[in-house]
Amino acid sequence: LRGFLVFRPVRELSPPVRPHNLPGSSGGNQIVPMDAAAAEANSPLRRIAFRMALVLVFIRFSIIHMLLTYVLHINLYLLYLFGIPTLLGVAFAGGVQRTLRGRPAVIWLMFAGWLLVAAPFSSWRGGVIGSLNFYFRTNFPMLFVIAGLTLTWSECRSMMRAIAWAAPVVMLAAGIFPSDGDPGARLTLEFGNIGDSNDYACHLVTVLPFLIWAALSTKSKALQLAAWGGASCGVLLILKTASRGGLVALGAGCLYWLVRGTMRQRIALLAMGPVVAFTVVAFVPRSSLNRILSFSAADENASQEAIQSATMRRYLLEQSIRYTLQHPIFGIGMSQFSIFEGGHSQIMGAHGYWHETHNTYTQVSSECGVPGLTFYVAALLSAFIMVNRVYRQARGRPECKDIQTTAFCIMLAMTTYCTATFFLTFGYFFYPLAISSLAIAVSMAAQGELACRSSSSLETHPGFAPQY
Repeated sequence: LRGFLVFRPVRELSPPVRPHNLPGSSGGNQIVPMDAAAAEANSPLRRIAFRMALVLVFIRFSIIHMLLTYVLHINLYLLYLFGIPTLLGVAFAGGVQRTLRGRPAVIWLMFAGWLLVAAPFSSWRGGVIGSLNFYFRTNFPMLFVIAGLTLTWSECRSMMRAIAWAAPVVMLAAGIFPSDGDPGARLTLEFGNIGDSNDYACHLVTVLPFLIWAALSTKSKALQLAAWGGASCGVLLILKTASRGGLVALGAGCLYWLVRGTMRQRIALLAMGPVVAFTVVAFVPRSSLNRILSFSAADENASQEAIQSATMRRYLLEQSIRYTLQHPIFGIGMSQFSIFEGGHSQIMGAHGYWHETHNTYTQVSSECGVPGLTFYVAALLSAFIMVNRVYRQARGRPECKDIQTTAFCIMLAMTTYCTATFFLTFGYFFYPLAISSLAIAVSMAAQGELACRSSSSLETHPGFAPQY
């Protein structure tokens, strides 16, 4: 009735539709009426669940639940407190179906299914059951939290802010609670599942692009200054970890920025080079710099610890490739590489290292077989392609600069994360699931937002003549 009472162009009175999945954008071509989409967006249950999801995402990326447990010596069970209501909201608000409209979610579901299929063929079924229980209880649900509850573009920005705000908390934790009082030691944490220097560096290179997004998207000069300052501190902390994988990830991020960034951003990045070099020399311990630059035993100044670490990693990489070739279909079992390598090496008369692979991709291939690796890589590529399509659609349109910036920073985060995990055992962590879920939510919300802004631009165009 309101549509007939208000004086509007005829084209707005026709039954509008919103493309939740354009052909080729995320795996389907379903068209949902705008009334149904509006009903979903305005559902009180979904809106409450979305707010819980914001808190849950902030908790996971800020590791504040681990930080509070370490400080208070009491487990507050924040993941259960916010996770259970969020997942109930996902289930009752149609979040599962909404998430599975995106092709990356379908591929991740296939990956999870393959983990179950391969479990009976593992080298130790009891250990695999425990790993599967942890994965499906704590990490896999993150695939549905963001995409299942984030509908509008404004909510996508709120989700980006939640991850951006998590970055300062993680950096503050390292500044207050380092694992060693020695100023020359590698920067690590005393608590949490990212306490290792390399794991902490990977976490930082994943969240820093969201802090950069905050700097690029806000109009407040004070917030811009604070965000850029936080990003600079994050880079300094990564260098203090003396993680060579973190350094390579930073290099990959800079290269991506130079290729895909705007001309102003490229000039700014190049201009920051001397400042970064001065900061590194002034604040990063010499021992950390020496370890980062230690790549060859021929160098008399090379860190022996770094050389030994590289030798061990090379051996583990070769073993993981060997196990992949020996067990190409089902692998040796989820999270079983260290046990299998140690026990198998002793049987063969050698000394086992009893370590993980230190390479996410060969970890998945050796433990889940080639099909598991195929699903894993395909899900990441699908999410990247989905966001890249949004970036291309928004590029060159001044009214869509915020959409372009969001897509750019998500792809930057995926670039740094995927590079860092070449040197880490992160195969079953929540990061790729959460980022893929964010990619689905941003892609779906951006399609409607781009169409809406195109209509607004057309109406304000001098040649537009509405028919009444």
